Amino acid sequence: MNINPDFRCCRTRISIILALFLNLAFAQFSIRANAPATSTPTEPTPPPTAAYTNQPVYTERVEYYPSNNSSNYTSSFTSSSFSTTSYYYAPLATFFFPPTPPPLGGPILLFRRYGLSQPETQLPQLLPYVGESFYAPLSAHLHREDLSKKQRARLDAYQATRSAQLIELHAKLAATREAEPATRARILQEFSAQQTPILAALELEAESIRENLVNGSFIQSGADWNDNRTWSLGDDLRYESRVDEFKVIRASAFFASGFSPAQRRLLRELAIEMDHPLTEPTADLSLDAPKSYFFFSPETARVRLPDELSPEITAKIDAYQTAKTQLKSALRSAIYKNDRAFFSFNRTKAFRALAAEQASALAQIEIQAEEIRTLLSPYPRASRPAVPIISESLNIRIAAFLREKQSLQRTLVEKFAAIKAAFPENRVEYIRLGDSYGIEIVSNRRSSRSEESKVTALRSELTPFNAEQSRRVAALNREKDIIQKSLLDVAKTKLKANATAADVNGLIEHFAKKFAEQEGWQRYRDYDTAVYEPGLSPEQRRLLFADALVQLDLPLPRGSRDP
Repeated sequence: MNINPDFRCCRTRISIILALFLNLAFAQFSIRANAPATSTPTEPTPPPTAAYTNQPVYTERVEYYPSNNSSNYTSSFTSSSFSTTSYYYAPLATFFFPPTPPPLGGPILLFRRYGLSQPETQLPQLLPYVGESFYAPLSAHLHREDLSKKQRARLDAYQATRSAQLIELHAKLAATREAEPATRARILQEFSAQQTPILAALELEAESIRENLVNGSFIQSGADWNDNRTWSLGDDLRYESRVDEFKVIRASAFFASGFSPAQRRLLRELAIEMDHPLTEPTADLSLDAPKSYFFFSPETARVRLPDELSPEITAKIDAYQTAKTQLKSALRSAIYKNDRAFFSFNRTKAFRALAAEQASALAQIEIQAEEIRTLLSPYPRASRPAVPIISESLNIRIAAFLREKQSLQRTLVEKFAAIKAAFPENRVEYIRLGDSYGIEIVSNRRSSRSEESKVTALRSELTPFNAEQSRRVAALNREKDIIQKSLLDVAKTKLKANATAADVNGLIEHFAKKFAEQEGWQRYRDYDTAVYEPGLSPEQRRLLFADALVQLDLPLPRGSRDP
C-alpha cells in the first residue's frame, strides 16, 4: 500500500515530536523517582554504523545534565534538574544521479580504470541500472542499506526478465546480420510484434519500482530528493540561478509524481541540454567547428547528421526538433510554476494533467523518428570513423581483432556486474593476472554460513573463468604483434624509397589513430543499432540503448546530500 507523500511527511513530523516528548517525560520521571544525589555524566552508546558506508546511521545528540539536588521535585528551570539523555536522528539521504550518455561515437574510456587509491564511484552496484528511471532513488536506498528483502527480490526478478529479453534480441540481431536489408527488417518486425508487449509490461514494472523506491510503503521508508531541500524555484530570484533549475529538472525525471515514463525520458534530455556548458556566442560558427549533435530517439541519444541531406529530410528533422522543443518547454514551465505548490498533491495533479495532454504528441514524435530513420538509412553514418586504405585481408584481420577485444571486455564487465548484483554485501574487484585480467571476490566478515558457501562455490567457478580470459588475452597479444608488423610493412611500401624512419613512424601513428577510433566505435555497436536499425519497436530500442550505456562502462558520478 503506497502512502500519499504529504501524509507520510506529516506522519514523520508527528512521530518525531511524539518521540521527543516521551523521551523528555521519561527522563524527568527517572530523575524524580530514582536519581541519586550526585551523578557523573556518562557517554551514550555510539550509534550503529552502516556496513557499506561505515558512517553513523544517526548523527545528532542532545544531552540533559543530571541533577545535583536530592529532591525529587526540583525546578525545571535550574540547570541541575536534568539527567543525561541522548537520542539520534537519521541524516539526510545521499543521492547519486546516472552519468550523462555520450553522443554516438564520442570519446569514452575503452575500459574502466580501477585505481585502488581513488575509486571512481562509491556505488559500483548501480552500473547495471544506468539507463533506468529508478537509478537515483535506488542509489539512496543502496547507500543507507535499507532495501527490504521484498524490494531486492523485485529488483532481481526485473533484472532477470530484462536480461532474458535482451539475450533474445541480441540473438535475433546476430542471426539476421548477413541477411538482405529488406529481409532483415521484415524478420525484425515479426519478432518485434512478439517481444514488444513483454517489454511494455517491463517498462511499467520499472515505473512501479521507481514509485515504490521514492514513496515507500506503510512499513518501508521512501527516498525523495525533494525532502532534502528547503527552497523552491521562484522563492528569491536574486539568488536563483540556472543551476538551481537544472537540479530540479534533473530530479523531477526520477522523483516527481504524475509524469509519464516518456516525459521522464524527455526531462533527462532537457537536463542534459541545460547542463551543457555555454561557450562564446559565435563559437559554433567557427570554420573548424564540428557539426552540432542532434537529440534523436531513444531519448538522450545524440548523433551527428550526415552532410548534404535532401530538403525532404531536412524539413522532417526540423519538424521533429520543433515538436520535441515544444514538449520540453511545456514540461519546464510546468515544473517551474508548480515547484512552490504548498501541497504536493496539487503539483502531482498538474503533472498528470500535462501527461494526459502530451500523450498523443509524445506518440507522434516516435512515428516521426521512424520516418527520419528510414530516410537516413542510405546515408553514411556521420559519427562512424573512416577506415585507413589498406589491403582487404589486413582490414578483415584487424576488424576481427577489434571484435574479439571488445568481446573480451564485454565478458569481463558483464561477469563483474552479475557477481556484484548477486553478492551486493561482498567486495568484488578486477585483478591483474600477469599480462591478463581476472575477477576476485572477498567475503564480508558478517556473511552467514550459507552465504559463505555460495562465495566459495563462486571462487571455484572463477578459477576456470579467469584462466579462459588469460588465454584470450595471450592470443590477442600474439595477434597484435602480427598486425603491427603488417602495418609497418604497409607503411614502408606506401612511402617512397628515400623515406626516413620519421616518415614511417608518422604513417604508423596515423594508422594507430584511425584504428583507435575504430576500436572505440566497436563499443558503440549496440548504441548505433538502437538508434538506426530498421524494424525495431521503440521499446526494443530503449532496451538496447540502456544496455549499450551499461556496456560503455561510464564512470559513475559521486553522490551528494545537497539539493
